[in-house]
Amino acid sequence: MATIMTKLRALFAALDQRQPILARLGWVMLIIVALCLMAAVIDGRTINGVSVWVKPAKFAASFVAWFWTMAWAWGVLAPAARDGWVARIVLWGTVLAATFEQGWILFRAVLGLPSHFATDRVGEIAYRLMGLGAMTLVFLALLLGILVLLRGDQQQPKNWRLAVGLGLAITGILGGVTGATISTVTTPYIGGTMTDATNFAPFFWSRDGGDLRTAHFLAVHAMQALPALVLLMQSVKPAGVGIAACLWIALTGAAYAAAFAGVSLSP
Repeated sequence: MATIMTKLRALFAALDQRQPILARLGWVMLIIVALCLMAAVIDGRTINGVSVWVKPAKFAASFVAWFWTMAWAWGVLAPAARDGWVARIVLWGTVLAATFEQGWILFRAVLGLPSHFATDRVGEIAYRLMGLGAMTLVFLALLLGILVLLRGDQQQPKNWRLAVGLGLAITGILGGVTGATISTVTTPYIGGTMTDATNFAPFFWSRDGGDLRTAHFLAVHAMQALPALVLLMQSVKPAGVGIAACLWIALTGAAYAAAFAGVSLSP
């Protein structure tokens, strides 16, 4: 146990050294997750069949992974690129967009109102702004991925630079496509019961119809999946990383097609 704790402390210290703002925002989001889970225990209000605190908890948890992954990616950039103007745009754009997204979702939960697909006038305007914020986030992930691919630290293994860069780029592109689709069709559900009440936590994907959130989940977590492959299989060649990237894209595409076919991917 002591060895595990030592490694975790070293990991979080490394995150803080790579990009302290994103690393510390990850901790803030983790605290929000804990607070939302505690609130869900004592607050019986629901939206779409689940606690009003489910959505802010899910988004905060996603932002923990998002911030910490991007903070780690900062250390894959060449030293000169880490403080360049492109990196600064990625950093502050991510901070502003994510803070607005999480803040509004949390605020609406306090009011007991939906943050997504809201029908009241203020909620509708804010939802459109959230859509703009979400597209900003995925675009900035794509931009960071391109920056890693073009200006990665040459002292680090090529397969690692490729995995981090491609993972971010795939998240940026497919995350945007799947997120925009959900917004365009005004629901993640394709057929089946349009409620989360009978679905399994923590994702609450539809059990009796298609659900675009599955494809969106796969899309936004490409940034963790490809680097994880290299961490687990350090001898994998750059070509292997490219193949894995293609397979992840295909998997996301299959989940996307299954959703429109009304096929549930949830047990």
